[in-house]
Amino acid sequence: MSSVFRTIDRVLPGSTYRDVIIVTITIIAVALSYGAISAVSGFPWWQTLLLAMFALGGAAEFTFVGVIAAGGAPVLAVLAGLLVNSRNFAFGVAVGPFFPQDWRALLAAHWINDESIAVSRTVSTDRARWHAFLLMGAAIAVMWPSGAMVGQWLGSVIDADLLGLDAAFPIILFCLIRGDLKSRTTLSLTVVGILISILLTPLLPLGLGAVTSLSVFVLVAVGWSIRAVIRKRRGGAAQTDLSEAGDRSGIDDRSGGDDLDRQEGSR
Repeated sequence: MSSVFRTIDRVLPGSTYRDVIIVTITIIAVALSYGAISAVSGFPWWQTLLLAMFALGGAAEFTFVGVIAAGGAPVLAVLAGLLVNSRNFAFGVAVGPFFPQDWRALLAAHWINDESIAVSRTVSTDRARWHAFLLMGAAIAVMWPSGAMVGQWLGSVIDADLLGLDAAFPIILFCLIRGDLKSRTTLSLTVVGILISILLTPLLPLGLGAVTSLSVFVLVAVGWSIRAVIRKRRGGAAQTDLSEAGDRSGIDDRSGGDDLDRQEGSR
């Protein structure tokens, strides 16, 4: 165990530990809010704990509890939570370059979430990203259920809506990804995703509005497909022009050779 921490200490800069500590503090605050809301909604402590441990998604738990509290069927609550956590497919693509291709990837896949991905992007090398991901993922895996339990027990004291503890969650994530927004492409896609989410939030059930921002990737995929088709057609047209030019040059060479033969014959 000590060798593992020595390895992480050599790989990660001090700023990564600072980011992990800050994010963990906000995770505890949001977990308190989740636990309090769950208790007020009538969930027993063991349901709150199991949901926090196995979903480990934050927004999915809030969505599940919100749907049940609003009188929705449990099946709809589960489907809503799965839809909210569908954003992890995009996160899975992001971790592909630095995830190990062995059994460790199967275990660490459960720690793929907003915070672990954001923190992993604050370092440059794949090795450092893997260790930053593990550090943040382990902190969330421990502190999220623990904070939820404290919030559950203090549910009669904490006014989650009044304190607005869940607001810390998106704020800290924005601070972590602000460096990526220097790219014009990333900034443009982010703005489009935000606008889509804001426009659809009043029309969709609780928690699903933010997921609609992922639809921007559909636009990106369509754009890439169209560009690939255009490039393929241009490449095919260029090859056709080259082959036609080659055929014409071959004909010119043969005609030139025939003229020389005729001239030799006449002499």
